[in-house]
Amino acid sequence: MRLGATIGDYLGAADPDAHVAECRRQGYRAAPCPDVSIDETESIRHIKQAFARADIVIAEVAAWVNPLHPDPDQRRKNLNTIAETLALADELEAVCCATVVGSFDGSDNWDSHVGQHPRNFTNDGFDAVVEWVKRILDEVKPRRTKLTLEMSPWTLLDGPEIYLALLKAIDHPGLAVHLDPANAVRDPRTYYATTELLNRCFDLLGPWIRSCHAKDVHYALDARTVAIEEVLPGRGVLDYRTYLSRIERLSPDTPLIIEHLATEPEYAEVAGFIRGVAGQVGATI
Repeated sequence: MRLGATIGDYLGAADPDAHVAECRRQGYRAAPCPDVSIDETESIRHIKQAFARADIVIAEVAAWVNPLHPDPDQRRKNLNTIAETLALADELEAVCCATVVGSFDGSDNWDSHVGQHPRNFTNDGFDAVVEWVKRILDEVKPRRTKLTLEMSPWTLLDGPEIYLALLKAIDHPGLAVHLDPANAVRDPRTYYATTELLNRCFDLLGPWIRSCHAKDVHYALDARTVAIEEVLPGRGVLDYRTYLSRIERLSPDTPLIIEHLATEPEYAEVAGFIRGVAGQVGATI
């Protein structure tokens, strides 16, 4: 696999040379794309060349917007954003364009994976996701990248079984899987069975998995009802021995991207943890 991180969270620079230099300093062989738009032809060329020379894979170009927004104008705008991002990922030859299936609640705040709405889990919700994904793929027709969706517990896409159902219903070669299993730990049963959850994810979705995120979860200590919160990998319950072993069996070039951390020392701590587990299970980094 290729370990990487969302280094832009702390780097404070969009310059691709700075991103490459930081990846080299940290020993990362994958990273999300620095900020760039589809009309910045020269910047796109520079990013591709800089990353290729350093043998760093552009793991993802993200479009964290809501494609099911109930307001028609905002929904149209968000779908255009996803289409442009997918086209950009294709031009960059990135591993994937990552987004979410969306929510009917009207939120665009996907950093916290909000999006609570009862309609998300209906047959109508399923059909709406199938419709917008097919529309985007037919419009963009990606050849060198894939559109991928991230699981989120408040949306239709809350586990591997529904992901497989969507893949079969959409049935398009441009759709693949971005796997973030921490987002599928949504209740005490999955919390205490992450090994089984991970194996289900890879058994069901393995042929479609293009990229992965590295997060972890722990129960919220002060909650009176079920509450699960995100923590640094190594401080939670996700079975990283199984996770890294299963990623390794996919491809030596599958990106594993550490995300959602505040500082460089936190990223360094997590990278050290993942490298340690990888050494125990014989996985390449």
